[in-house]
Amino acid sequence: INALSLGAPAVFATTWANETKGCAPLAARRLGVQGGGLDEDGSVASWSRRLADVDCSRFYCVAGDLDKNLKKIDEKAYKSKLTKCSGYISEEDEARCDDHEKCYLDAGSFYTEYVDERQIIKGGFTEGAGDVGGGVITLILALLFLSGGLVGMCKLLKILLMGTARRYIIKATKMNDYVAILIGLVVTVIVQSSSVTTSALTPLCGIGVLPLAKMLPMTLGANIGTTATALIASLAAF
Repeated sequence: INALSLGAPAVFATTWANETKGCAPLAARRLGVQGGGLDEDGSVASWSRRLADVDCSRFYCVAGDLDKNLKKIDEKAYKSKLTKCSGYISEEDEARCDDHEKCYLDAGSFYTEYVDERQIIKGGFTEGAGDVGGGVITLILALLFLSGGLVGMCKLLKILLMGTARRYIIKATKMNDYVAILIGLVVTVIVQSSSVTTSALTPLCGIGVLPLAKMLPMTLGANIGTTATALIASLAAF
Protein backbone atom coordinates (compact mmCIF):
# COMPACT_ATOMS: atom_id res chain seq x y z
CA ILE A 1 0.00 0.00 0.00
CA ASN A 2 2.86 2.37 0.81
CA ALA A 3 4.48 1.67 -2.56
CA LEU A 4 1.16 2.30 -4.31
CA SER A 5 0.77 5.66 -2.55
CA LEU A 6 4.27 6.73 -3.68
CA GLY A 7 3.34 6.28 -7.33
CA ALA A 8 5.03 4.59 -10.26
CA PRO A 9 8.71 5.33 -10.96
CA ALA A 10 9.63 7.95 -13.56
CA VAL A 11 10.45 6.52 -17.00
CA PHE A 12 12.90 7.90 -19.59
CA ALA A 13 13.83 6.86 -23.12
CA THR A 14 17.34 5.52 -23.60
CA THR A 15 19.64 7.33 -26.05
CA TRP A 16 22.34 4.63 -26.15
CA ALA A 17 22.29 0.94 -25.22
CA ASN A 18 25.22 -1.44 -24.77
CA GLU A 19 24.58 -4.22 -27.31
CA THR A 20 27.43 -6.32 -25.97
CA LYS A 21 25.51 -6.88 -22.72
CA GLY A 22 22.41 -8.23 -24.42
CA CYS A 23 20.58 -5.05 -25.35
CA ALA A 24 18.91 -5.01 -28.75
CA PRO A 25 19.83 -2.09 -31.05
CA LEU A 26 17.47 0.75 -30.26
CA ALA A 27 16.66 1.34 -33.93
CA ALA A 28 15.68 -2.30 -34.40
CA ARG A 29 13.55 -2.30 -31.26
CA ARG A 30 11.79 0.92 -32.26
CA LEU A 31 11.23 -0.49 -35.75
CA GLY A 32 9.73 -3.61 -34.26
CA VAL A 33 7.40 -1.59 -32.04
CA GLN A 34 6.35 0.93 -34.68
CA GLY A 35 5.86 -1.70 -37.35
CA GLY A 36 3.74 -3.96 -35.18
CA GLY A 37 6.70 -6.17 -34.22
CA LEU A 38 7.30 -7.74 -37.69
CA ASP A 39 8.89 -6.80 -40.99
CA GLU A 40 8.08 -8.44 -44.34
CA ASP A 41 9.37 -11.88 -43.36
CA GLY A 42 8.93 -11.49 -39.59
CA SER A 43 12.67 -11.25 -38.98
CA VAL A 44 12.84 -8.02 -36.94
CA ALA A 45 10.68 -9.15 -34.04
CA SER A 46 12.13 -12.65 -33.89
CA TRP A 47 15.72 -11.38 -34.19
CA SER A 48 15.13 -8.79 -31.43
CA ARG A 49 13.73 -11.45 -29.10
CA ARG A 50 16.70 -13.75 -29.72
CA LEU A 51 19.28 -11.04 -29.16
CA ALA A 52 17.83 -9.08 -26.28
CA ASP A 53 17.89 -10.50 -22.78
CA VAL A 54 17.09 -7.08 -21.27
CA ASP A 55 14.87 -4.30 -22.59
CA CYS A 56 17.23 -1.34 -22.71
CA SER A 57 14.95 0.97 -24.69
CA ARG A 58 13.87 2.75 -21.50
CA PHE A 59 15.00 3.10 -17.90
CA TYR A 60 13.32 4.05 -14.63
CA CYS A 61 14.42 6.35 -11.82
CA VAL A 62 13.20 4.91 -8.51
CA ALA A 63 13.13 7.18 -5.45
CA GLY A 64 14.73 5.93 -2.24
CA ASP A 65 11.44 5.46 -0.34
CA LEU A 66 9.87 3.56 -3.23
CA ASP A 67 12.99 1.41 -3.60
CA LYS A 68 12.81 0.40 0.09
CA ASN A 69 9.14 -0.51 -0.26
CA LEU A 70 9.78 -2.60 -3.37
CA LYS A 71 12.42 -4.53 -1.43
CA LYS A 72 10.01 -5.14 1.45
CA ILE A 73 7.30 -6.46 -0.87
CA ASP A 74 9.40 -9.36 -2.14
CA GLU A 75 13.12 -9.28 -1.37
CA LYS A 76 13.86 -12.37 -3.46
CA ALA A 77 12.17 -10.95 -6.56
CA TYR A 78 13.76 -7.56 -5.87
CA LYS A 79 17.23 -9.09 -6.12
CA SER A 80 16.52 -11.36 -9.09
CA LYS A 81 14.17 -9.34 -11.32
CA LEU A 82 15.43 -5.76 -11.04
CA THR A 83 18.34 -4.92 -13.36
CA LYS A 84 20.48 -1.91 -12.54
CA CYS A 85 21.26 0.48 -15.38
CA SER A 86 25.01 0.49 -14.85
CA GLY A 87 26.79 -0.91 -17.91
CA TYR A 88 23.63 -1.17 -20.02
CA ILE A 89 23.03 2.50 -20.83
CA SER A 90 25.22 5.57 -21.15
CA GLU A 91 26.41 7.51 -18.12
CA GLU A 92 24.58 10.57 -19.47
CA ASP A 93 21.28 8.68 -19.39
CA GLU A 94 21.98 7.28 -15.94
CA ALA A 95 22.84 10.77 -14.68
CA ARG A 96 19.25 11.85 -15.38
CA CYS A 97 18.30 10.13 -12.12
CA ASP A 98 18.86 12.27 -9.02
CA ASP A 99 21.35 11.35 -6.30
CA HIS A 100 18.60 9.94 -4.05
CA GLU A 101 17.19 7.80 -6.88
CA LYS A 102 18.25 4.42 -8.23
CA CYS A 103 18.25 3.54 -11.92
CA TYR A 104 16.66 0.26 -13.11
CA LEU A 105 15.82 -1.03 -16.58
CA ASP A 106 12.76 -3.08 -15.59
CA ALA A 107 11.31 -1.24 -12.59
CA GLY A 108 8.13 -0.55 -14.58
CA SER A 109 7.20 -4.20 -15.06
CA PHE A 110 8.22 -4.97 -11.46
CA TYR A 111 5.98 -2.18 -10.16
CA THR A 112 3.06 -3.37 -12.29
CA GLU A 113 3.41 -7.01 -11.24
CA TYR A 114 4.16 -6.58 -7.54
CA VAL A 115 2.33 -3.33 -6.71
CA ASP A 116 -0.46 -2.50 -9.17
CA GLU A 117 -1.70 -6.02 -9.84
CA ARG A 118 -0.74 -7.71 -6.57
CA GLN A 119 -3.55 -8.68 -4.21
CA ILE A 120 -3.42 -7.04 -0.78
CA ILE A 121 -5.37 -9.79 1.01
CA LYS A 122 -2.96 -12.73 0.99
CA GLY A 123 -4.67 -15.13 3.40
CA GLY A 124 -7.79 -15.95 5.37
CA PHE A 125 -11.23 -17.04 4.24
CA THR A 126 -11.72 -13.87 2.15
CA GLU A 127 -8.58 -14.40 0.06
CA GLY A 128 -10.49 -15.77 -2.92
CA ALA A 129 -12.93 -12.83 -2.93
CA GLY A 130 -10.26 -10.33 -3.98
CA ASP A 131 -9.31 -7.07 -2.31
CA VAL A 132 -12.62 -5.25 -2.84
CA GLY A 133 -14.85 -8.25 -2.14
CA GLY A 134 -12.78 -9.34 0.85
CA GLY A 135 -12.81 -5.82 2.30
CA VAL A 136 -16.60 -5.55 1.97
CA ILE A 137 -17.18 -8.98 3.54
CA THR A 138 -14.81 -8.21 6.43
CA LEU A 139 -16.44 -4.81 7.04
CA ILE A 140 -19.94 -6.32 7.15
CA LEU A 141 -18.83 -9.07 9.54
CA ALA A 142 -17.04 -6.55 11.76
CA LEU A 143 -20.17 -4.38 12.01
CA LEU A 144 -22.32 -7.43 12.78
CA PHE A 145 -19.96 -8.60 15.54
CA LEU A 146 -19.73 -5.07 16.98
CA SER A 147 -23.50 -4.58 16.99
CA GLY A 148 -24.10 -8.05 18.39
CA GLY A 149 -21.54 -7.49 21.13
CA LEU A 150 -23.12 -4.20 22.20
CA VAL A 151 -26.63 -5.69 22.22
CA GLY A 152 -25.43 -8.69 24.21
CA MET A 153 -23.61 -6.42 26.69
CA CYS A 154 -26.74 -4.33 27.22
CA LYS A 155 -28.89 -7.39 27.86
CA LEU A 156 -26.31 -8.93 30.21
CA LEU A 157 -25.92 -5.71 32.19
CA LYS A 158 -29.68 -5.36 32.41
CA ILE A 159 -29.93 -8.84 33.92
CA LEU A 160 -27.10 -8.23 36.38
CA LEU A 161 -28.12 -4.74 37.44
CA MET A 162 -31.85 -5.16 37.87
CA GLY A 163 -31.41 -6.57 41.39
CA THR A 164 -29.53 -5.36 44.45
CA ALA A 165 -26.72 -3.85 42.38
CA ARG A 166 -29.15 -1.46 40.76
CA ARG A 167 -30.02 0.13 44.09
CA TYR A 168 -26.35 0.85 44.82
CA ILE A 169 -25.81 2.35 41.38
CA ILE A 170 -28.85 4.57 41.80
CA LYS A 171 -27.41 5.81 45.10
CA ALA A 172 -24.08 6.43 43.38
CA THR A 173 -25.75 8.59 40.74
CA LYS A 174 -26.85 11.00 43.47
CA MET A 175 -23.27 11.95 44.23
CA ASN A 176 -21.81 15.38 43.52
CA ASP A 177 -20.85 16.05 39.89
CA TYR A 178 -17.26 16.86 40.89
CA VAL A 179 -16.99 13.48 42.57
CA ALA A 180 -18.34 11.87 39.38
CA ILE A 181 -15.58 13.64 37.40
CA LEU A 182 -13.01 12.30 39.86
CA ILE A 183 -14.38 8.75 39.53
CA GLY A 184 -14.23 8.92 35.72
CA LEU A 185 -10.66 10.24 35.94
CA VAL A 186 -9.48 7.53 38.35
CA VAL A 187 -11.08 4.68 36.39
CA THR A 188 -9.52 5.92 33.14
CA VAL A 189 -6.07 6.23 34.71
CA ILE A 190 -6.36 2.65 35.98
CA VAL A 191 -7.45 1.12 32.66
CA GLN A 192 -5.36 3.56 30.55
CA SER A 193 -8.20 4.07 28.07
CA SER A 194 -11.04 6.58 28.00
CA SER A 195 -12.76 4.44 25.38
CA VAL A 196 -13.12 1.59 27.87
CA THR A 197 -14.71 3.92 30.43
CA THR A 198 -17.16 5.56 28.01
CA SER A 199 -18.07 2.25 26.35
CA ALA A 200 -18.88 0.83 29.79
CA LEU A 201 -21.06 3.82 30.66
CA THR A 202 -23.00 3.84 27.38
CA PRO A 203 -24.84 0.52 27.95
CA LEU A 204 -25.72 1.66 31.49
CA CYS A 205 -27.44 4.70 29.97
CA GLY A 206 -29.05 2.45 27.38
CA ILE A 207 -30.77 0.28 30.02
CA GLY A 208 -31.81 3.29 32.07
CA VAL A 209 -29.58 2.67 35.08
CA LEU A 210 -27.31 5.70 34.63
CA PRO A 211 -28.94 9.06 33.81
CA LEU A 212 -27.41 11.04 30.97
CA ALA A 213 -26.92 13.97 33.32
CA LYS A 214 -24.55 11.83 35.40
CA MET A 215 -22.75 10.29 32.45
CA LEU A 216 -21.56 13.72 31.28
CA PRO A 217 -19.28 14.47 34.29
CA MET A 218 -17.95 10.89 34.25
CA THR A 219 -17.16 11.21 30.54
CA LEU A 220 -15.45 14.55 31.21
CA GLY A 221 -13.36 12.87 33.89
CA ALA A 222 -12.49 10.07 31.47
CA ASN A 223 -11.26 12.62 28.91
CA ILE A 224 -9.10 14.28 31.56
CA GLY A 225 -7.78 10.94 32.77
CA THR A 226 -6.69 9.86 29.31
CA THR A 227 -3.98 12.52 29.40
CA ALA A 228 -2.25 10.46 32.07
CA THR A 229 -1.07 8.09 29.34
CA ALA A 230 0.81 10.92 27.61
CA LEU A 231 2.25 12.08 30.92
CA ILE A 232 3.54 8.60 31.71
CA ALA A 233 5.05 8.30 28.22
CA SER A 234 6.76 11.67 28.59
CA LEU A 235 8.64 10.38 31.64
CA ALA A 236 10.67 8.19 29.29
CA ALA A 237 12.31 11.33 27.89
CA PHE A 238 14.05 12.04 31.19
